[in-house]
Amino acid sequence: MEAVFQEVIREMKAEGRTVLLSSHILAQVEVLADRISIIRLGKVVESGTLRDLRHLTRTTFTVQTTQPAEGIAQMPGVFNFEPTDGQVRFDVDGEQIDVVVRELSALGVQAITSRPPTLEQLLLRHYGDEIGAPGEERAEVAR
Repeated sequence: MEAVFQEVIREMKAEGRTVLLSSHILAQVEVLADRISIIRLGKVVESGTLRDLRHLTRTTFTVQTTQPAEGIAQMPGVFNFEPTDGQVRFDVDGEQIDVVVRELSALGVQAITSRPPTLEQLLLRHYGDEIGAPGEERAEVAR
């Protein structure tokens, strides 16, 4: 039924219709929505495309380099730096990604993976521990 639901939404979008979708299934919203609005206490607190909203939080990197990468931990916009098993994992503010990647390239990158923030992480920015609490609302818009 989920596949049928998604197909119907895609068909409506292809016809130029606007679909207002309020859902707690965040993976579904990420797949279907062109624009997303985060509503808290009855007010829109953020709105835009998923790409637009991703600037609000951090991208996670996992990197293996030929040279020690501990200096990355001291860079502005880098958080949660964790060296494990010959690689490092850390979060980077969106506006610092370019600077951090340039610094990494000088360390002999052997492997790199980056993950942009999920919709759940974006919601947590506004809801924190209250996510899903009674009386809280959230809506996502697909167009």
